[in-house]
Amino acid sequence: MDDRIEKLKEINILISSAISKSNKFWFEHVLPSQMSLPLFEKAEAQLNAILKDYPTDTNFWRMLCNVKTYTMDYAEAITALEKVIVLENKQKDKTQLLELMEHKDVPKPKAKVKITKSDSLQRALPYFKYHPEPTVTGAFETGTVVTCDCCKKPTDIYYTNPFFAVDEIEALCPWCIADGKAARKFEGSFQDDINVDDINDPEKLKELVERTPGYNGWQQEYWLAHCNDYCAFKGYVGWQEIEPLLDQFADIESDLAKAGGLKLTDLPNYLRDNGSCQGYLFQCICCNKYRIYYDFD
Repeated sequence: MDDRIEKLKEINILISSAISKSNKFWFEHVLPSQMSLPLFEKAEAQLNAILKDYPTDTNFWRMLCNVKTYTMDYAEAITALEKVIVLENKQKDKTQLLELMEHKDVPKPKAKVKITKSDSLQRALPYFKYHPEPTVTGAFETGTVVTCDCCKKPTDIYYTNPFFAVDEIEALCPWCIADGKAARKFEGSFQDDINVDDINDPEKLKELVERTPGYNGWQQEYWLAHCNDYCAFKGYVGWQEIEPLLDQFADIESDLAKAGGLKLTDLPNYLRDNGSCQGYLFQCICCNKYRIYYDFD
């Protein structure tokens, strides 16, 4: 007897766990949350491996189709389901294929959150008080050597998030951001100084808008403050990411009301990482309390 039954159970549990963490519905055109993507990738790798041994097993092809549907790889999902139909020719699969075909031209959006690491980076990254983990949040990209538009030096870690300037800027290295050189050279800013909380220290505002990597919102980005200082941007979140932190927020109901009027009880139904209602998590650098902002696509 082969190992297909046990493998089927194992992969099914993995896929169910990924779906439960995905923060999306079937055929909802948003990416799964970052918590679920590694699980989907693991399931796909296991399915591809076992399909090499059992290429005519329709159960595994159907599971691969489901994984690819959730990750919005619709063309690959269609290919997997077409193999099932060739092998079994069942009406339920044909019906699902028709539904899939309606979504085949939907573009897969670029993930906002990227966990990146540069193996070839020679210099230690500068520290940004208001954005302490810019590679984790995706503010900096790695993996390709580009030329910094400011210092004209090659860099394998570079900024591609919002930068408000007259000139069209494609890439900036972290060091030109940290010392303010990029903002001075291009007379630009990384955050609109109107869309920030009010504090009574112009030097802190200058550090935020001129020497801090920004984040990428659906609409106009807004930066929160607490304890008379700007908060640190922690990343993109949905309900699943903030639910364990609810007792650590300064005043989440007030934050929700100011951002657009959602109530705390609305968040399980609306707030999703990489979803139509995107959350942006901040943390006070003085008392460590969390604050949240959100917007819609």
